[in-house]
Amino acid sequence: MLKRLEVFLIVTVFIIITAVILIVYSMQREHEYKKHQITTQEMVVNGTAYAINSKLLEKRRQVQLFVNEYGRFLTQLHNNANNEKIITDLKTRLEQRFPDFFTFTITDNKGKPKLQNIESLVGHVCQVDLTNFAKHLGSDATKMNKVVIHPQPFNYHYDIMAPLYTSEKDPSIFFVSFLPSEIVDILKTHGLPNQKLMLVRQSDPSLIEITDEGARDKIKRDIKLSDNELKQIRVSANIPGTDWRLVNLPNIKHQKEFIKGLWKEAIFIILIVSLALIIIFTFVIKTSKESSD
Repeated sequence: MLKRLEVFLIVTVFIIITAVILIVYSMQREHEYKKHQITTQEMVVNGTAYAINSKLLEKRRQVQLFVNEYGRFLTQLHNNANNEKIITDLKTRLEQRFPDFFTFTITDNKGKPKLQNIESLVGHVCQVDLTNFAKHLGSDATKMNKVVIHPQPFNYHYDIMAPLYTSEKDPSIFFVSFLPSEIVDILKTHGLPNQKLMLVRQSDPSLIEITDEGARDKIKRDIKLSDNELKQIRVSANIPGTDWRLVNLPNIKHQKEFIKGLWKEAIFIILIVSLALIIIFTFVIKTSKESSD
């Protein structure tokens, strides 16, 4: 008959082997989970960045097409900025073509808006962009028209510009502002549970531009990412032609809870196996004692 010490050693070895196997298995599951999270985030970010870039490229193309189609009316308005009929007609056509249209203007060849009745909607940041665009027309104006959210009371927006060739030597600018609603919809439809897609500034990575709630004037949190949140970001992608960077902010609490659950499961199995082996050990010892009696 097995001695008590031998049985005890066998039980202990089985418990240790079970524990080692479960620890290694749980470490592997944790590694695979983290790897899967990164892979998923990369797929989501790359797909979303592509969709946003495509939307902006199409927006630029449509704005240029609008200039080509209605160049005669735009030139008339350029020469007579007080023509309310043309302003109303162009606004109606822009609203029909662009559901997210906010406002428009025409500038002189220095980038100064000519339509005084909407000047209040063209803020300081817009004016800076217009001036930069005007300076670089004919060279790298597209690069200077880096899309960014412009603060305007109740209507945060971004701008798209196109050159407008009139009778003047240097081209003027046709300038259209858009609400970020279509960008918001892309973030909503591409996001996954426990992950937060958001656009931040490339030039200021802590400043939030747009989330699936809207521009930063609509979000229900601080408009700046904390240092801790910045450290949590593992996947990002810059949007060409903009000052935007798409980031994926994971739900770290959810990830920790999932990993914690893996280890709880492993510990539970070890306890069950240990209890079963202890019962067997007790039964064997009891049987051996009865046999010896």
